[in-house]
Amino acid sequence: MNNFTKHNLVISLIFMLLSCNNYTEDIPVIFEISSDWEFSEGGMEKWLPAIVPGTVHSDLLANGIINDPHYSLNENDVQWVEKKDWIYRVDFKIGDDILAKENIEIIFKGLDTYSDVYLNDSLILSSDNMFIEHRIGVKGILAEGINNIKVIFHSPVNEGLKKLRAIDYLIPAINEQAPVNERTNVFTRKAPFHFGWDWGPRLVTSGVWRPVFVKAWDNAVIEDVYLETRKANEINAEIFARIEVIASKAGSYKVNLNINEMSRVAGKLVDLKEGVNFIELSAEIRNPKLWWTNGLGKPYLYTLSFSLEKGNLISDKHEIKYGVRTLRLVQEPDSTGRSFYFELNGFPVFMKGANVIPSETLTPMVTKETYQNLINNAVEAHMNMVRVWGGAIYEDDYFYQLCDQNGILVWQDFMFACALQPGDEAHLENIRKEAVYNVKRLRNNASLALWCGNNENLHGWHHWGWKEMFSPATREYMWKTYERIFYEILPAAVHEFDPKTQYWSSSPISYDNKLADRKSGDEHDWTIWFGQKSFSAFEENIPRFVSEYGIQSFPGMQTINGFSPVENQYFESPVMRHRQRSKMEYIKPGFDGNDMIKWYMGNYYKVPDNFEEFVYVSQLLQAKAYKTAIESHRRAMPHCMGSLYWQLNDSWPTISWSSVDYYGRWKASHYAVRKAYNDVIVSASMHENELKIFVVSDRLTPIESKIKIRLMNFDGIELFNKELSPKIPANSSIVVFSESIGNLTTDNNTKELVVVIDLLEDDKVIADNLYYFHEPKDLIFPDTEIKFSATKTAKGYLISISSDKMAGSVFLDIPSEDVFLTDNFFDILPGQQKFVELITDQIIDVNEIKVLSLNKLQGY
Repeated sequence: MNNFTKHNLVISLIFMLLSCNNYTEDIPVIFEISSDWEFSEGGMEKWLPAIVPGTVHSDLLANGIINDPHYSLNENDVQWVEKKDWIYRVDFKIGDDILAKENIEIIFKGLDTYSDVYLNDSLILSSDNMFIEHRIGVKGILAEGINNIKVIFHSPVNEGLKKLRAIDYLIPAINEQAPVNERTNVFTRKAPFHFGWDWGPRLVTSGVWRPVFVKAWDNAVIEDVYLETRKANEINAEIFARIEVIASKAGSYKVNLNINEMSRVAGKLVDLKEGVNFIELSAEIRNPKLWWTNGLGKPYLYTLSFSLEKGNLISDKHEIKYGVRTLRLVQEPDSTGRSFYFELNGFPVFMKGANVIPSETLTPMVTKETYQNLINNAVEAHMNMVRVWGGAIYEDDYFYQLCDQNGILVWQDFMFACALQPGDEAHLENIRKEAVYNVKRLRNNASLALWCGNNENLHGWHHWGWKEMFSPATREYMWKTYERIFYEILPAAVHEFDPKTQYWSSSPISYDNKLADRKSGDEHDWTIWFGQKSFSAFEENIPRFVSEYGIQSFPGMQTINGFSPVENQYFESPVMRHRQRSKMEYIKPGFDGNDMIKWYMGNYYKVPDNFEEFVYVSQLLQAKAYKTAIESHRRAMPHCMGSLYWQLNDSWPTISWSSVDYYGRWKASHYAVRKAYNDVIVSASMHENELKIFVVSDRLTPIESKIKIRLMNFDGIELFNKELSPKIPANSSIVVFSESIGNLTTDNNTKELVVVIDLLEDDKVIADNLYYFHEPKDLIFPDTEIKFSATKTAKGYLISISSDKMAGSVFLDIPSEDVFLTDNFFDILPGQQKFVELITDQIIDVNEIKVLSLNKLQGY
């Protein structure tokens, strides 16, 4: 037995004996001020009911003052809201039991953004940062009985304009939807996307956007805890805790740590001084259950319970769900440049995932159910990482808890995107406070993988003409501001308060803060879409880690029906142009994302004139792009070790890069992503008339497999058949088959041929894929009869679907909204019977199900 173990055993015995004493609790009293709020436009004194947490837009909508900004062109009619001041107020009752406490605080978890807060007519706070919490001691201001809070919110646009006009140069903020000389979001520490982005509306909110609490306590409280796993393997794990305690009474206290309510305890007797104190504890867990990402194992969470005692009085308790794991970002020199991969519990792991944006533009309207659906969509698609992008918000605690529970790692940006920042000291100090607060808030989540300084700011400085905008003196000042924020302030906050987690100054960059070069670091691959390269470019010069790429599609017709009148449901309609925010004037005047969808569609599919069919093909196009990209990235492992497409979700119903729309409806691309992100895939690639078939496995153990390769025509006649028995190494990408097309068939009519690949383990298909020799627009799909039937089940319906001949991209369109199909947008082989579950609690008229396929599409 080593000294570390002996020490902990002695401590455990001491505290087990102490636990036999009778303890009483005097823990802090905390209650939320959530009801009976009112709001009014500044100067109007017309009070209406309000919801807190909330925003002024949602309150105006609930009171019938504005129409739904998500519908049609209504967004244009609510722009006046951002230019007004708004006042929120509430009365709440305080009893003498609260007033008797030594310390009383009011805690504002989030105020959006410029506000003056009054308690009983006394100014207690002036805020200017949406992203931080405010705690105000109010012991001498509160009174017994009825008290009043009034929050005056000043227009964020008007406040920003004052700052903009105080300098004689413009700071670029390219995505803000305002005239160039009126773009103010860079001056305000508020979610940048509220000012408009290339996938979202401009709804510049104000309001009490996170909860408000009163907290009253005596003696001492546990203010915060920092946890770190300093060692973890199958035998034991060593956990380090640094506990921040605030004492209003100096004296002798006990700090205890209990793990999973077991007898394994660490503790310490301490003398606390009045004010802030730090106590360090260490604990050992034998045979630990490690935390794993989705697909590799269980994301086990321990319950760590801390208590603070003074004599026989428990002054405070603090509980954390904690995943025991080790994680590091590995960047080692190799023949190309430097590696860039995450090593979890000693194993390199390919990161499969997407970028996420807030699920609502009116941010506080996100519900727990919305978060659950968001993370469930990631889990169902076999993702193990999401990126919280830097033009948004630091997400709600519940978001990270769900990631912890489901084994989803989080690449966390600080909230800076596609813009430079002012360099005055007040602004920099505001940023520092924001960084410290959010690093401390999020650092104990097992899901937290990386802190990233900004999104594309370094790239913009060098490639978007930013530095050429300024005089030499201003250019130097702006660059020094960049260095101070991203090379000093933010890394210092991470180093001091979360030293176990890697800091990455910008995305994308190469090693050592240099511009992205595809040889090291991460890359945003927008050569496809903005650069108009073909999808085959995904296979060329593949980066080490691809943290952004994508292509847009329209949402389904159900979603379009929800935001557009029927008379506006055509390609050139005012609503469809208004809904499209990706503008590309550099291609030609007026060119936007809708035009880009159509341009790409013409390269790969026949472009339908019918709008509903156009919407359908736009989704097939996006699915093809994501399938091509993901398979290319995964085939290139270990050179490439991450693929995070842009984007998983939407903040309003729109035309965008998302694979799941605003209402949670899966597009064709999400079904394609789910298959491409499976733990084991088969993937084919053709170069110079040679067909190569890869097997890619994320598993940490080898696979004894069989692979069946067939070449057939669209009538179902086999022209080639081969069976192999490769052993697939753990965590690998290998070529299992390579052959020239001439050796596979002498049939020159390859427009009616498909390669069918099945990978089996224990005679069960665990992965499959199809490979066509031509783009869909050039394939000759035959006339065929697609048959389907539905049988009622406990979960909904089981749909059986079959086709006599090859059927391409079969889409089952269910008219009811609240349904989910376990598969859709799939190909059906000749004579194949496919089963799909339709999950719903509704009664469905099967005759209303529409079937669409490329075989039936106009022009095929």
